[in-house]
Amino acid sequence: MQSRKTSNTSLGAVTKESATDLVSEVVPFDPFDEFVIGMRDPNAATRENIAVVARQIFGGGDENKDFIAKLVESMLAVAESRAKIVAEQVILGGTLTQMVVATINHHTQKVGDTFNARRKAVSLALEFTEKSLQIKPSSARCYMRCHAKFGDEHEALRVFNLGELNILAAHEVTHEQITAIMEKKKTSPEMSRKDVDEMLRALQRQEEAIDDRDRQLENVQSLLEDSKVQLDVSERESQHLKEELAANKRHIVEKEKSLADMRELLVERTSGYSAMEKEVSDKSKQVDELTAEVAALRSAKPMVETKEVIVEKLPESLANVTAAVTASLAELGELDAKKSAAADELAALTAQYEAQKAEMEAATKAQRSMDELTEAWADVAGKMAKVQAAVQASREPQIYKPALEALSGMLRKYIEEIEAALKQ
Repeated sequence: MQSRKTSNTSLGAVTKESATDLVSEVVPFDPFDEFVIGMRDPNAATRENIAVVARQIFGGGDENKDFIAKLVESMLAVAESRAKIVAEQVILGGTLTQMVVATINHHTQKVGDTFNARRKAVSLALEFTEKSLQIKPSSARCYMRCHAKFGDEHEALRVFNLGELNILAAHEVTHEQITAIMEKKKTSPEMSRKDVDEMLRALQRQEEAIDDRDRQLENVQSLLEDSKVQLDVSERESQHLKEELAANKRHIVEKEKSLADMRELLVERTSGYSAMEKEVSDKSKQVDELTAEVAALRSAKPMVETKEVIVEKLPESLANVTAAVTASLAELGELDAKKSAAADELAALTAQYEAQKAEMEAATKAQRSMDELTEAWADVAGKMAKVQAAVQASREPQIYKPALEALSGMLRKYIEEIEAALKQ
């Protein structure tokens, strides 16, 4: 096994990493083009199993004993060479990297250190490699990539062949993925390059799924934080609404007090009106009695013979009765006027009382409705926040879009009606 450290030599200012970056953007490489022997783990080849296979193929008689022993020794030498081939190929990548670095330094000193100049230098170095040693640019890039990632990873060089190393040398392949595949191949040495590639893809899909779940958890956490803020805002708005409702209740209490005062005034006015009606009735009765008395005096027949005598004034008794009737009629007129005024005032007070009573009933009904809405809104707001968080955390939130649009339209309708009512 090759155990010495590779690529410790630097030929100029450009580092191995910068050169690797320049040569890493290449088409996939076929490991069987040249210098590649894609075989199983060399540790699988032991003296015992080689001997078993030889006896199965050539026979296990005594006549083949010496022949099989020679075959076993030869194949053990091949196995040892196979163990060195991958390491040597990676060392080859280090040498090619040094040559590319030297070419870049030489070319940039001549034409200037620019990105295009570096790309041109890499192209010249790969062209030189292909024409001098018939190493294709894709193969050269493969060697350099494997050297950049696995130059010091002796365990990976022992387990994987060059084709497998080329797959694992991609930038997106992590150290954890390489370790997992290495442990799997140690227990299953029959794994092929295709098996390694499939396992790598499976691990990448698993990590992508884990990343997706992590992002979903972050989204859910963010949604929960937003929901918490929204709930805080809703609580403040609810508290403000409760304060407004309390003010409305105080206003209703004041209205009720005013209505009670008006009711007392109405009762007072009503009781005075009854006394006034009784007084008018008494005066009417008195007027009727006086009128009857006057009529009786006028219609009474004298007991003696009468003769007409012109007098300058009425008899004293008749004049007194007439004056009394006139005074009573005048007083009755005043009482009728007072009664009409009291009736009008009573009607006005009754209408005002009924209006305030209706207003208070409407305010009480509105207050009760607002109380019920306030009590229900906290539950509705909480459920809406839970629905929003659940929908956005689901894998296919778009399937809930029609229902959410319908709910949004319904809420907009109520909001528009409330805003229209506030503008009136």
